[in-house]
Amino acid sequence: MKILRIIARLNVGGPARHVSLLNAGLQERGHDTLLAFGSLDVGEASLESAAVERGIPVVRIAGLGRRVDAAGDLRALVTLTRLMFREQPDVIHTHTAKAGTLGRIAALLYNATRRRARQALVLHTFHGHVFEGYFSDRISRLVRATERALARIADLIITISPRQREDIVTRFRIAAADRTVVVPLGLDLDPLFGVARELDGLRRTIGAEAGDLLVGYAGRLVPVKDLATLVRSFARAVSSVPELRLVLAGGGPERASLEVLAADLGVAERVHFLGWVDDLARFFGGVDLFALTSLNEGTPVAAIEAMAAGRPVVATAVGGVPDVVEHGSTGLLTPAGDVEAFASALVRLAEDQALREAMGTAGRARARERYSHHRLVSDIETLYEREVSRKRGDAR
Repeated sequence: MKILRIIARLNVGGPARHVSLLNAGLQERGHDTLLAFGSLDVGEASLESAAVERGIPVVRIAGLGRRVDAAGDLRALVTLTRLMFREQPDVIHTHTAKAGTLGRIAALLYNATRRRARQALVLHTFHGHVFEGYFSDRISRLVRATERALARIADLIITISPRQREDIVTRFRIAAADRTVVVPLGLDLDPLFGVARELDGLRRTIGAEAGDLLVGYAGRLVPVKDLATLVRSFARAVSSVPELRLVLAGGGPERASLEVLAADLGVAERVHFLGWVDDLARFFGGVDLFALTSLNEGTPVAAIEAMAAGRPVVATAVGGVPDVVEHGSTGLLTPAGDVEAFASALVRLAEDQALREAMGTAGRARARERYSHHRLVSDIETLYEREVSRKRGDAR
């Protein structure tokens, strides 16, 4: 099969890693893949070189990035449509909001010129959604109406967790149940399954003492991650467990304000900003537990990686997080924005080594069973083959 995958940008984040793994895996299985993407936001790190090194054919399309610009978006739409006519894909699969919008409109234009037996299968994956809580009520209603219209263009909508499917089908009525399926994320977790607790490396880098307990976060430093709540919760937890340190791996526009907040709360010497890290195994080997305070999530990639490394997770019960982190088994869940509850969860795990170890073991087993990238590639390949055959068979 010839597969065209479209995403807004190849930043260091879950969706970009997801599409890179998919195209690499499908390419290895003999399929002809092409990954189209747009520009990064200012200050974002790129996965483009890593994708190219893995042998993934890529094409950058000006105007396809996340920023909305009428003239640039129109040019990107024209470029995408021309790309489809040139490549004549069997499958067009879009990811993320803007790429999903332009990609599905381009697919509609492309398929309109072809007999049904020769049309491309069109799919869209929701990695999360912005149907509420991001914009004003009026804009949120417009977003939902737009996605309902776009869903009718796609042959199939993919969600990455059962909870997200419930949102798409029932809560917001974006797509019909019989056209919406769940395909959980798959990640390259093999380097993390063997991670043990490392007393050098990261701990030496930040000057941690032997008895210190490290709370880790890895990801973008952006408002939706609500890292101010994490810093405030950490500051409260330190008053009960002075050995705690907070280590944040990643970059973004919130870094400066978080550094000021840590100083204002008197914990700056125990809060460490690493910037982007390349060696996740080293990072997770150095931390004792993982924290995630997001206001919204699709499927939390970093939490899955922490579990694969055998680290318990403290997280907010938002979006697809409860589908990943099982409260009381692989970690602890709290309401979003609740500093006191999150701090209490940090203290509970910090004070109970046996509980940390038990949750870490359970998390590693859960990650191994559910989130292998080998399973993801196999599931998607089977889905493509079945749906292409069904669409073209129905046309005969």
